[in-house]
Amino acid sequence: MLASPAVAVTFASKMFGVMAWIMPIFVGLSVFGGVNGVLFTSSRLFYVGAQEGHLPIIFGMIHFKRCTPTPSLIFTCVLSVAMLTTSDIYTLINYLSFIQWLWVGVAILGMMYLRWKKPYMPRPIKVSLAIPVSFFLCCVFLTVIPLYAQPMETGLGLLIILSGVPVYFILIKNKRKSAAISSISGKITKELQKLLEVMTPEKEE
Repeated sequence: MLASPAVAVTFASKMFGVMAWIMPIFVGLSVFGGVNGVLFTSSRLFYVGAQEGHLPIIFGMIHFKRCTPTPSLIFTCVLSVAMLTTSDIYTLINYLSFIQWLWVGVAILGMMYLRWKKPYMPRPIKVSLAIPVSFFLCCVFLTVIPLYAQPMETGLGLLIILSGVPVYFILIKNKRKSAAISSISGKITKELQKLLEVMTPEKEE
């Protein structure tokens, strides 16, 4: 007579009993909502980068009716699909989480620096320094621990970040573009504008 397979005892089965099946559903919905927010945020980062001249101008354009950064959203979607082609999901998570929390910490540190150096700048939202300091310490923890636990993955992530430094100084800082490249870029931008129905947003005076 065959023995019945052992049932794994989980937190959900202990807490909810026969309703334990709702836990993975809620976790899935939470992940879906979090990823949705990250994708929309990432596309706006590409949009702002293009507005500042750090990316092709097409990524700084919006749909003429819906006012959404369509090119940046498509670019984010393509990058996301490309990342899914990897077979090692844990390495991908390590890369992205380390880089994400590193730059979040740098951004928080920059805002605290501006608050110290330029205390009279207009700020629509102002909170106690205890909040950004606590959040910054959490970012430091989430950055330092992976460096110690997985130096290979995090080291490669740092190299990928640093590879953008020479690109910035060569292509962005000096703004050296040949006439041929500018002409080709302009033609591609115009065709993409027609295809995606996007335009450069009007700046407020």
